[in-house]
Amino acid sequence: MQHKYSVTGMSCKNCRAHVEEVLKNVDGITTATVDLEKAEAFVEMDQHVPLEKLQEALRKDGGRYSIFPYGKVPHEHLH
Repeated sequence: MQHKYSVTGMSCKNCRAHVEEVLKNVDGITTATVDLEKAEAFVEMDQHVPLEKLQEALRKDGGRYSIFPYGKVPHEHLH
């Protein structure tokens, strides 16, 4: 199954690649593709992985990036 999310905090290609790598390392995730310009992540998973688990992985990585349901970024996270 594939899910689409909004991602904030990215400013360059290295950020994009880093977010992809963090998401790919979450248990249950098979692939993650991030679009820097659209601030979107497409995540494929074997079984449902709760959004909270993805948020926690990014938070534990330093908290520079945040992930939300697609199109539902809280105002304080918009640049």
